[in-house]
Amino acid sequence: MVRRGYVQLANGFYLNRKVRRLRRTMPSAIGAYAIMLSYCGDNLTDGYVDADTAEFVLDISEQELDALQQAGLVESVEGGYVVHDYLEHNRSRQQVMAKRKRERERYSAESLPAESAQTAGRIETESGQTPEHQNTRTQKKEKEEYSSSFSKETTADEYLETGRLEADRQISRQYPNLDLTDAWGAFMQHHHGETRTINEWTRLWKGWCQRRANMSGIPQKTPHTHTWACEHTLKRLGIKSRDDVQDMTKAQQTANQLNKEDRNGRT
Repeated sequence: MVRRGYVQLANGFYLNRKVRRLRRTMPSAIGAYAIMLSYCGDNLTDGYVDADTAEFVLDISEQELDALQQAGLVESVEGGYVVHDYLEHNRSRQQVMAKRKRERERYSAESLPAESAQTAGRIETESGQTPEHQNTRTQKKEKEEYSSSFSKETTADEYLETGRLEADRQISRQYPNLDLTDAWGAFMQHHHGETRTINEWTRLWKGWCQRRANMSGIPQKTPHTHTWACEHTLKRLGIKSRDDVQDMTKAQQTANQLNKEDRNGRT
């Protein structure tokens, strides 16, 4: 029985040099590659296909497997094959199973009869606590929830509203030519349905942008180091030319302060 789910192909798949080469040498290998992706996604193999399955279940020929290996789309391992970088673009078995578990638990909780919730509320009010004590407990709980908000798991959509803004500032300073809107669309598609803490989302988002910039050939902006004679130091001192610097010590101190401000801005 086929399970609900999907695997991903990047929008630029048709432009990939490996794929374009296979279209000329062995077009059927591209179809075999898609079949292997589908099998891995359906069976949650994390990109692994054993040799017997490849030959007798997926009906992939030795010539097609050889072509996929030569192109670098598939790697040979003991007992079978692994789709190259499968987990870079698709969720692992562990992630899928964790998501299914959360969905089952949420469904079970939502399926509880309304009477159970009412009973729980009645037990709370009959516990001997006065309304004032109950309010105090509520306020304490709200403070605890706020203080632990960064350790709670959220969806990518929720992260967009909470923690992504500051991360974007840092990424833009590092890669000013990177299209963050396009990068976020691909990131959302890759992590659809997952829940993580804000700190984890930030780490994943920054890593995603770094890899995307590297793959696209977007250079990283080299931070400027201020010196006693750079234009920023002179401007801070109100001086137009380095020849007008009278107090070298003050100029160097100003440059050090500017470097410190830049470092604080990047962290």
